[in-house]
Amino acid sequence: MNNYLNVENLIKSRRDTKNFLSKRISKKNISKILEMGIWSPNHRMTEPWTFVPIEKNSSTRKKIAKDIRNYVLKNSKNSSKKTTSQSALKSKEDFEKCPYIVYVFSKKGRNKEETLENYASTSISVQNMSLYAWSKGIGIHWSTGKPCKIEGLCSKLKVEETSTPVGCLYMGYVKAKNKLSAKPRASFEEKTIWL
Repeated sequence: MNNYLNVENLIKSRRDTKNFLSKRISKKNISKILEMGIWSPNHRMTEPWTFVPIEKNSSTRKKIAKDIRNYVLKNSKNSSKKTTSQSALKSKEDFEKCPYIVYVFSKKGRNKEETLENYASTSISVQNMSLYAWSKGIGIHWSTGKPCKIEGLCSKLKVEETSTPVGCLYMGYVKAKNKLSAKPRASFEEKTIWL
């Protein structure tokens, strides 16, 4: 199979998942995934990304897991206290039990245009990491929700306060990779305006 088909198959087979084995991911593998992130195109070579890997069972992981639980309890729109409590506990446990967590931040640019370019480049960086990880049997769930919305996140992770969280990446070796099916997509033709 030629390289073009390999790339096409990788793009089409990748899935966002949190269905992970409990198997540990080595620091060497995490480092290689992060390395793939820095090869994202970035205008003016701003290299706007900051990665914050957090190992399982670390004190930082435990503190942020509690913050996530508190965020859900405080911000849930559900009127059922029981459901909200269960949801908060599940969010906390998902964060704590995940084999590896990596936060990704984008730095603020010198102006609005550069800030947007930085965010776009950092998003591409996440896609690079996702594709590479998938090729190694490691899945990534890219969350822009609860883990990124807790108060004082930049300070807690020792990141510049002006940085923007692009995502919290839940990482792990995928359970039953071949059973993850593609969700239907509209044809690119439906999303294309030919001029």
